[in-house]
Amino acid sequence: MSILEKTINLISDLPESKIETIYSFVQFLKSQQTLETASDEKPLDDIFENIVGILPDTGKTLEEYRAERMEERYETIN
Repeated sequence: MSILEKTINLISDLPESKIETIYSFVQFLKSQQTLETASDEKPLDDIFENIVGILPDTGKTLEEYRAERMEERYETIN
């Protein structure tokens, strides 16, 4: 039997208020956990930094960009 299964068996006998306390503690532990990234993976912030600036900031809304793209795509030759 795994540790998780043993823990679930113990928790099943506790009142709801105690279970909430345990849940809060587990959330705290999870928030303190630091995730190690693999050496070949870029952190999300690095990826975001690379994406920012791909589209020039012309002040257009997303809908304006879409309309412009559709006009270019379906433009008829005069």
